[in-house]
Amino acid sequence: MAATPLVLLHPYPVDAGFWDPVRALLRPGRPVLAPEAPGFGAAPAEPGWTVTGYADAVAARIADWAPGGRAAVCGLSLGGYVALAIAARHPERLSALVLADTRAEPDDDAALAARADGIARIEMEGTVGYLRDFLPRAVSPAAAPEARAALAALAGRQPAGALCDALRALAGRVDRRPDLPAVACPALVIVGEDDAATPPAAARVIADGIPDARLEIIPAAGHMTALERPERFAALLEEHLAPTGRDPGDV
Repeated sequence: MAATPLVLLHPYPVDAGFWDPVRALLRPGRPVLAPEAPGFGAAPAEPGWTVTGYADAVAARIADWAPGGRAAVCGLSLGGYVALAIAARHPERLSALVLADTRAEPDDDAALAARADGIARIEMEGTVGYLRDFLPRAVSPAAAPEARAALAALAGRQPAGALCDALRALAGRVDRRPDLPAVACPALVIVGEDDAATPPAAARVIADGIPDARLEIIPAAGHMTALERPERFAALLEEHLAPTGRDPGDV
């Protein structure tokens, strides 16, 4: 029996290696595609890329990669913004949706100013000091040292230009709240209890806006839930893909 194909969309400021702990815990034989945003990991840089443009590119890959041109899509943080754009622009590509540690609202003035400050700092100083200040806020105070070290290693290998381009893309994303009621596939919203960047209140906006969406709050986890609590995250994914004990991809 074939398992539902799953697309995993990574957060800022890391590459697809972020998903390795979760991938190791998924159902054996489940097809997984983990694309990388422009400039991250092995993906070539594309100055000026946008969240919607990247979502269109991922949707095109799903059409070519997944049987029937449909897959479950899971996005965390930046990946969640991309997943929301796919749901709005390419609903025919989705068999299920998972939105983790993300929000539907666009940046407010304070967030826009913080992204502009981050770009200026990276362009002036490089990534080391910026990441030293940014990364501790991305995880729970309860995060294990191993998770903190893994996050630092993943972020530290990304080029400065990739971070700046991504910050611009994040700042330019649109308001997805009006699109939430039209999401028709099964939807799961995940958030860390200690997520300071996209807190549980932001997750509730998404869960309340999508018909029949389920909200799960992971205790003692921050913004990087999949890295901080991979066992719980993977279990929630598998449960969502097989809500009645039978994977939607089974035939």
